[in-house]
Amino acid sequence: MRTYLGVDGGGSKTAFLLIDELGRVLASHTEGSAYHLEVGWDALRSLLARGIRATLDSGSVPPASVDFAFIGLPAYGEDSRLLAQFDAAPSPPLAPGRYRCGNDAACGWAGALACEDGINLVAGTGSIGYGEYEGRAARAGGWGELFSDEGSAHWMAREALNLFSRMGDGRAARGSLV
Repeated sequence: MRTYLGVDGGGSKTAFLLIDELGRVLASHTEGSAYHLEVGWDALRSLLARGIRATLDSGSVPPASVDFAFIGLPAYGEDSRLLAQFDAAPSPPLAPGRYRCGNDAACGWAGALACEDGINLVAGTGSIGYGEYEGRAARAGGWGELFSDEGSAHWMAREALNLFSRMGDGRAARGSLV
């Protein structure tokens, strides 16, 4: 029976899912943030190794028996100079050639739309839109809380605090937020 591992890394949590060729869930596991700018490269590699091993152990599948894995990571592809570091992060325990890394937005699109044409929007810790149509891919957003991420939890909280401060000092009419 063929087995596949999916890893959806995010800013808040990283989800690991092991399935068989029929799509049956064999094991799952959750770890913390996979955002390399926040946790660092060593912590990212440790998180992936720990999560992959825990998931495979739970499913009684040795790493060499995983037919293929996709590792979705936040910020993947945003700086071409870092692609080699991202691509090497899951090895070990996974052998090179048995997995591929990509942006975590691709995980959301693939999971939500079963790899069919369409767009997946994420408005969680951060925000990003990713879609594919007739073999072409595009993304928008996902650039972080400093200058983008419209619709994310961080953005909504910042906007609410901005409105609250304007209500508090009289630049906006007082409302239920006060």
